[in-house]
Amino acid sequence: MDAILAEKPDQARKLASPFAHKKEKTRITIAPCPEFPRGAIIVWAIGHLCELAEPEKYDPAWKKWRLETLPIIPDRFKHQVIKQKAGHFKLVKEVLNQADTIIIATDPACEGEYIARIIIQMAGASRKKIKRWWCSSLTEQAIKEAFGRLRSDRETKPYFEESLARSYSDWLVGINTSRVYTLLMQQKGIREVFSRAGCKLPYCA
Repeated sequence: MDAILAEKPDQARKLASPFAHKKEKTRITIAPCPEFPRGAIIVWAIGHLCELAEPEKYDPAWKKWRLETLPIIPDRFKHQVIKQKAGHFKLVKEVLNQADTIIIATDPACEGEYIARIIIQMAGASRKKIKRWWCSSLTEQAIKEAFGRLRSDRETKPYFEESLARSYSDWLVGINTSRVYTLLMQQKGIREVFSRAGCKLPYCA
């Protein structure tokens, strides 16, 4: 059985549209056909299902905001399942681990690659055979043609690596900038939390 990992529910419905299929609440089952001789199950993310862990997950000393602990730079980054989406992640994980082949069918760009591959890693399914559906059109004809010419996962892995590096950079700058700005402003008597999104540094412009 093939597992197809889409990025969003509406995308999953469109991916199934060229084939005989059955819609369920948390998955879409595609009947055996030339493209999927053993059938396939489409599951989907709901945006990001996983995120980079908070500082205290690396070191309990990093939970309290102190200038003495900055900069915060983990030896190795960790991901965690987003708590509010843990139930949906469990359903996706189950399908991915039952599959013989996983087809990544998230958006054909860095972010889509990142979303899918982190889910696969966190599901413990990285050793599965992985293929990549790559198409910018969601017409039935384009979808079907793209499933007929799946790419090797090695071809698109650089998109994941680029997005992963950017996520690490965002985390490092965000965590450290928020804390140093907040702590320094508190020394001036301003009792507010300054997030990277609201600061005026050139990085945030």
